Amino acid sequence: MLKYLSIVVMLFGIYNANAQVTINPKVAKKSTNDTFINKIEITDDYTVVWMQFVAKSKNEQLKEYLNNNPKEKEKLSRMNPMMRNMILQQMMEGSNFSNSISIQPTSFLKAGNGTKFKFVKASSIPVAPDRKVVEPDQKYFFKVYFEKLSPGIQKVDLVEGDSDERDGFQYWNFYGVIINNPAEGKEEKQESREELAINPSEITMNGKVFDAVNNQPIQARILCKIEKDGEIYDSLFTSRTGYFEFLLKPDTYIYQIEAEGYEPSEEWMDLNNLKNIKSFTRDIFLNPFKKENEETQAVEVQGTEEKVILEDVEKVDDKTFRLNNVYFPLGEATILKDSYRELDKVLGMMKENPKMKIRIDGHTDNIGDSKQNLILSIDRAKNVRDYLIQNGISADRLSFKGWGDTKPLVDNHTDVSRQKNRRVEIVIL
Repeated sequence: MLKYLSIVVMLFGIYNANAQVTINPKVAKKSTNDTFINKIEITDDYTVVWMQFVAKSKNEQLKEYLNNNPKEKEKLSRMNPMMRNMILQQMMEGSNFSNSISIQPTSFLKAGNGTKFKFVKASSIPVAPDRKVVEPDQKYFFKVYFEKLSPGIQKVDLVEGDSDERDGFQYWNFYGVIINNPAEGKEEKQESREELAINPSEITMNGKVFDAVNNQPIQARILCKIEKDGEIYDSLFTSRTGYFEFLLKPDTYIYQIEAEGYEPSEEWMDLNNLKNIKSFTRDIFLNPFKKENEETQAVEVQGTEEKVILEDVEKVDDKTFRLNNVYFPLGEATILKDSYRELDKVLGMMKENPKMKIRIDGHTDNIGDSKQNLILSIDRAKNVRDYLIQNGISADRLSFKGWGDTKPLVDNHTDVSRQKNRRVEIVIL
């Protein structure tokens, strides 16, 4: 993806040296979460908006259908679970939930002073009333051409319809789109074409999604949100090999990862302080849902070993241990040196059991904002994982999860009880 983008930008620079380019422009508000603006170019003749549409899965379409048909939804809710699930499955398999896309010829860009720039043409997407049927779970890329923006207009609305939804159609309206388009005579310092091709302010993150138990790649959906405002930055379905790739700007992100048959996971990532890094790899591990009999067998296999190896660590159950002597500064995620003795016990367990995999769970009390508590718990769990990796444990044996303040051991009414709720636990997978 990054190599492809680099080639596109370099070639574009050769044939159209006067173009202004804005990659992944900031958007204040938009009417739908399944459509994105990837890039905006202001050429000699047009304002070109590169867009991406992510088609809903069949499951998402079914939910949407039931929400729009409350009588059928109510009828299903009164059935016994077995019958309801059978009918839903039949609807999924036999239904023809089909979405289609097009762009309205009446679309326009609108500047803050009210000036409108008309739609001219489109590429890789039909113009209404023609429509293109899209397949579930697929991505579609297309370009929309508008009249060229006047110099100095650096914030616009992209308006496809006078309302976000009408007559069963969802219109793609984007409000407060920030564009690189300085006024004449006030040219901002522009990057060279080579700098655009390797933009140090953009970072490629790639990796694979794995089954945390058998280390096999799995197909998953990843939703990337900007942490500060909850805006969706990008979303994708991995390939069957589990591979994914994002082109990111320095910011703080929350990733939500889901796959059929697996526990959903949420990860937090701060890219604001990365310097001189153009790309990095980060694999994701998901825990499969376990049947009750499978979980019991796992406990029986693992239980005896942990009794001996972690005899000085508080045991919660046959596969969960509480690290009461792992310490962090208040409100921070840095591991204090007094924690190393406890963490070294975990190191010893992992080294003596080379096939063992664990998940590190972080928990906080309920003081402060719940969202920040979640982020703090994720950070702390990740730092414990990093300590184990730095001391010789393979990363594919370690996953982590933050629970924030959602799983207190006791009430949070006193300092002592809150201290008990601030904890790190490990779970044998």
